Amino acid sequence: MQMKQIEVFHAVYSTGSVSNAAKFLHVSQPAVSKVLHRAEDQLGYLLFKRVKGKLVPTDEAHSLFAEVSQVYQQILSLQKKARNLKSGTAGHIRLSVMPALGLNVLPLSIARFLEDHPGVTFDIQTRHYDDMIRSLYEHEIDIGLAFNPDNHVGLARYEFGQGEFVCVHNPESFPKNPDRLGLEELEGKNIISIKDSGPLSDLLFQRILQEGVSTDSAITVQTYYIAKNLVGYGMGMAIVDQLTAQAEGPGKTSFKGFTPPITYAVTGLYAESRPLSNVCQNFLGYLKQVYEELVQPAK
Repeated sequence: MQMKQIEVFHAVYSTGSVSNAAKFLHVSQPAVSKVLHRAEDQLGYLLFKRVKGKLVPTDEAHSLFAEVSQVYQQILSLQKKARNLKSGTAGHIRLSVMPALGLNVLPLSIARFLEDHPGVTFDIQTRHYDDMIRSLYEHEIDIGLAFNPDNHVGLARYEFGQGEFVCVHNPESFPKNPDRLGLEELEGKNIISIKDSGPLSDLLFQRILQEGVSTDSAITVQTYYIAKNLVGYGMGMAIVDQLTAQAEGPGKTSFKGFTPPITYAVTGLYAESRPLSNVCQNFLGYLKQVYEELVQPAK
């Protein structure tokens, strides 16, 4: 049976008459009758008999309807899915995110997005920079959210925010309590070191090298959040991104920006060969709005 024949047969069987089926399908009665007769000719048997002026399904029609009904529902589901994909209200988003963005920005963005787009599903992975880039090239993810990413052949970018490095410290570390710090004020300080975390750590290292600042480092960690928490336990100072500095953690800490600021881009990366779906584009808009709301200016 052809698609149109399935649609007409389902409508006539469900509504009980050609006239009702025509109204349901928004077509003329002759059009319904023509499609129904053609289906019966192709099948080689009647689907309905007229008994006392009414259409009565044949045994063959009863047998077919169970299967046809399943197909019909699948067609409706497919049509709905196609409409939702066009409008960006349904779909699946595969994300890889740097840990700092997973603290508050990403969870709140997803929560707000799903309130407006309940038909969307997410697959979220926390990965370091190199693994994220590999996943994009191998099409394991749709979007990679990163700080200050390098330019990569075949990857496009959507910049949705700016951030800056800040120094997280004990409130008594700087008695004069300046609004901002010069990197030279960290000379000889016990700074918790961050193991290579990609372009962001490269940016910081280059700036420290340019300023000729020498610091002591007894502890090296892999994430800015661990470094920030170590500061809370009195283990020294740490230079981290703004989002990590704002996150809750042990102890009492403060954070200050630098003069001049050490800034970085907050960016979504995706493969040029696989343009973003409508639902992914919509989500990036939510992400941008939440980031702008949550990031606190460094003093």
